[in-house]
Amino acid sequence: MPSPRASRLWFWAIILASLLYVALLSWWSPFTSDTYHHALTGMEHRFSFTLVWERCVDSYMTWNPRIGEYLAFAVATAGKWLFILLNPLVQVGLALMMFYLAAGRRVNPRSWPGVRLFGLGLLLLFTCTARPGVTIYWLSGATNYSWAAALWLGFLCLYRGLAETENQAPSGWRRWAAVLVLGFLAGMTNENNIPGTWLLLGILFLFVRVVRRKKLPLWFYGGLAAHVAGSCCMLFAPGVSARMNSAAPGCAVPLSGIPDRLESVPVLLARMHEYLALPLLLGLAAAWVLWKHSGRDRKAFLPWRTEMGTAAACIMTAYAMALSFCAAVIPADHAMFSATVLFGTGVMALIHVWYGLPGAVPRPRIFIVFFLVFSSACVASTLYDHLLMYRQHRERVNMILEQKKAGIRDLSVPPFSRPSPWCSFIFWVDLSESPEDYVNRGAASYYGIRSIRTK
Repeated sequence: MPSPRASRLWFWAIILASLLYVALLSWWSPFTSDTYHHALTGMEHRFSFTLVWERCVDSYMTWNPRIGEYLAFAVATAGKWLFILLNPLVQVGLALMMFYLAAGRRVNPRSWPGVRLFGLGLLLLFTCTARPGVTIYWLSGATNYSWAAALWLGFLCLYRGLAETENQAPSGWRRWAAVLVLGFLAGMTNENNIPGTWLLLGILFLFVRVVRRKKLPLWFYGGLAAHVAGSCCMLFAPGVSARMNSAAPGCAVPLSGIPDRLESVPVLLARMHEYLALPLLLGLAAAWVLWKHSGRDRKAFLPWRTEMGTAAACIMTAYAMALSFCAAVIPADHAMFSATVLFGTGVMALIHVWYGLPGAVPRPRIFIVFFLVFSSACVASTLYDHLLMYRQHRERVNMILEQKKAGIRDLSVPPFSRPSPWCSFIFWVDLSESPEDYVNRGAASYYGIRSIRTK
């Protein structure tokens, strides 16, 4: 086992490598969000808080009331440099929060087991949100998805601390304000985060009240009330109704009637597992080994009851979040982000127990090696896809500017080609053959031309 000094070096090496990886993906992504819609804001003004407020109000009333939409508008006013600066920090922060939810403590850079689990968590984050080699916009549209998920996980981390010790209760008006504000913002992150949060907090309530037979602190209920208030502000926003009744409700298929919703269940599960191939295999291996060991020595699991419960709660809640879409829509690919991250957190908790049981055979080393090989291939392929897409995007931009300079007002450009056979990213944000499509009209406004289409 590495010394504390070596562990600390490994920790910072992992941090720096992750920051560099996400920075490159952010640099090579065409947008600071998922479409040209937010880039329009950046074209009109820089650091215009008035414009951001106006756009946020308009979005709340007519299209998208999620907190990620407002973050997207705010970042667009600063230009891409702010996105490149902040996005790597947010992604590493997500991994740190996943570690805290799984282990119930912060990463100790001088402890090799903690550093090892944190590094595994980063790879789980990078592979829970993309198929091997696929380039979807959980990073390119980070302001809409992973940034909002960071607020949500931060809120859950407050309550995870309650499962470990009673000394986590906020004291003083500043901490109370933090709990209330974070709870309200977490309620406005995403529709499927709402049932997930309520389910997790319900499990925690039963754990503390029934298992430990202790009272919950007042801030538990205060944060829950703030979350409910934020959820209501999002769910009852006029923009939700307007979007669901629009011709294109966010590239999702609206559902109606019980038969339609029942038929959507296999589709939703398949969509979720599509992004969980590697984490699912790793989680199944850990569950199988722990189940075998429980038949021989159940007492060995007594010190790990909280971690086992956390793993089960996260994984079950991830499935519940995925299935919650059948209440309204079949979601687009990006919509499973929070559920897949929570699933990865549950897998981390299982691995934490597996490493902590000396008698559990086989040891996780051989499984982790296979996971490292395949997840590294996924990460490398994602980086390569972004580079190829960035090159295509720059060529298209130069072509548009040349035609615009020549006085052409109705432009035709070639479509993007697939960076890899399994890449689906570009077909969400790419232009289409119809100049009247939402993305095409946004691009035309962005470049100051009359219309644009692919040929």
